[in-house]
Amino acid sequence: MKLDRREILQLVAGAGMSSFLPALARAQGVGGTGGYRAIVNLFLYGGNDSNNMIIPTDERYTQYANLRGSLVAVNQADLSPLSGTAYGLHPSLSPLRDIWDEGALNWVFNSGPLLQPLTRQLYESRPDLRPANLFSHDGQQNLWQTGGTTVELPTGWLGRTGDTLIDSGHQAASISLAGTQRAMIGERNMPMLLSNANLSLSGQDPTSTDPDDIARRAAFQAMLNATQASTLGEISAELMRGDIAAGAELDVILNSEQSAVDAAFVDPQGVAVTGSLADQLKRIARLIEGRGTLNASRQSFIAATGGFDNHGSQLGTHAGLLANVGRCVYAFYNTLKVLGVANEIALFTMSDFNRAFRGNGSAGTDHAWGAHHFVVGGGLKPRQLLGNFPQLALGGPDDASDSGRWIPGTSVEEYGGSLVRWLGISDADMPYVFPNWSTWNGGGRGPVDLFA
Repeated sequence: MKLDRREILQLVAGAGMSSFLPALARAQGVGGTGGYRAIVNLFLYGGNDSNNMIIPTDERYTQYANLRGSLVAVNQADLSPLSGTAYGLHPSLSPLRDIWDEGALNWVFNSGPLLQPLTRQLYESRPDLRPANLFSHDGQQNLWQTGGTTVELPTGWLGRTGDTLIDSGHQAASISLAGTQRAMIGERNMPMLLSNANLSLSGQDPTSTDPDDIARRAAFQAMLNATQASTLGEISAELMRGDIAAGAELDVILNSEQSAVDAAFVDPQGVAVTGSLADQLKRIARLIEGRGTLNASRQSFIAATGGFDNHGSQLGTHAGLLANVGRCVYAFYNTLKVLGVANEIALFTMSDFNRAFRGNGSAGTDHAWGAHHFVVGGGLKPRQLLGNFPQLALGGPDDASDSGRWIPGTSVEEYGGSLVRWLGISDADMPYVFPNWSTWNGGGRGPVDLFA
């Protein structure tokens, strides 16, 4: 069978070349309507102990301290109180309190992968209702990122969201600043993977005056512009020319000295925030700043940081990790305000799982399940605590064991569903994005009420 030029182009672009860095040049849509929106996932690798992120400050604090133990529990006097609530934040997350007071921070309690609503009794009597590979890092990362339950899925719910937005005419680039992430993979939505490196082709810096670089650029351009010996060669040269041009365009956006991002990326004291996570979020902010140049209308991003698998000596290590998260998220939100897009962006957290509520014998914690997560954005319904905080009782109705492995009360679908519906996914398309959507849509269940 002979393929025409258009069919060859589709095959070449779909067989891997479109996953190269400048994939944005090969438009993933036909331009969108309805302004711009983006969601930004911050994945906390290793299994973050969210039990210590947001802590009851009423009579439940005594239960919290007794059950966690002195080597794991945070002192009540050190907590950063959330105004109008009976909760306080870990002191390292104190920058988020300012965002809460602005009405741009919400919390979702006890969320995680679920096949259906689950009680302790059902958990014990029906092993078939338990998520696949429960309590394992790889398995639970996969379920969080794909929306799977009893099986791990090959595509992610952010990727399938991109598929749907592309089909409805939006420019829907999915961009990871954290390497390959299953969440971003779709059937038609090909994610871009960006690093902290310069995006110009190696040896092809157009500003270099080195004679060897000048000769190298001339030879490479001559090769691309030459008549190719086959249709496939012509297509490959055309794609490469487009990729180089797109890479140069992205390089300007990500490295321009005219950007407002770096000056705005500061903590509450006005000190510049730096580091790997800061670099990822700054690059996301620059891409958002350059959305007009990229003709983007709907986007999803992933940034990530790790080190949260603290089986020993957790208290000090976790405090440092959360300090980085708190300062970076504050600086990112501050930057969005400076750019004038705070209402159009929502940052949300995910992690492998929560940690067991009871500390172990090594001043650390072990793998668990349901976790608390936060969402930051100017378009939120202000100061919401959503979902049900678990009953602090080891072996109690919310415990899948006798150590405080909370059975989630809110599913990944109910958490993520709120985000993607805000992004523009219709009710009709939700079952494609979340294959188990019918379980969580109706009968008193549905997306958590994050947005105004």
